[in-house]
Amino acid sequence: MSLNDRVLKFIAHKSLTTQKFEQLVGLSNGAVNKMGDNTRKSTLDKISNAFPEINRVWLLTGEGNMLKADATKSNTRLIGEAYSASQRDADVSLVDFIPVSAHASFIEDYPCAAEFDQLPVILKSEEKADIESLKIFEVEGDSMIPTIQPGAMVLTKLIPECRWHYAEGVVVAAYDDFVVLKRVIRNELLTSNRIILGSDNERYGEMTVAAADLRAMFKAKRILSQDIY
Repeated sequence: MSLNDRVLKFIAHKSLTTQKFEQLVGLSNGAVNKMGDNTRKSTLDKISNAFPEINRVWLLTGEGNMLKADATKSNTRLIGEAYSASQRDADVSLVDFIPVSAHASFIEDYPCAAEFDQLPVILKSEEKADIESLKIFEVEGDSMIPTIQPGAMVLTKLIPECRWHYAEGVVVAAYDDFVVLKRVIRNELLTSNRIILGSDNERYGEMTVAAADLRAMFKAKRILSQDIY
């Protein structure tokens, strides 16, 4: 389902016309029909601000439920559900968000503190203690299908360099001029000064990254509301 399809689905849920939706959000006439992968973040912000009940993760990626958990009906909230900044409360934490468009800046500035957007999310209790080590990366491409969909936002935790040789599972690796989300096939950093990374999509192969080229590694924890195995 494309972004345009998701917006039209939400419009139908609200029993609105497309024109009325555009007026309420503050969009130009016909803007909904033009929505696609290159839609600006400011446009999505306008939708979230006009309709705070919409789940921004679903709006961006199609993952999860269209609507947020209704706090008036239940005291529980979906772990990892995203909220707009105006909805921030004691349960919500702000985590650095590295969209695809900022991958190059991330490599250039890391490990220096860079000015990245922050995404408000509800963290699991054990994650709150590690908040300084957390980053959210936007996934580019389909190399990790079916585990992770293109455009997904993945919560990660920094792996200290002294523990890179223990890295396993799905990781975000920054090396040379690349930021990639891959599965560790073989970790040979202790024996051969290299790590072999692979894709879950069988159409893609493996890549070998030399230890000397690694800039940073992050353990992929979950897609906001979905654990990664």
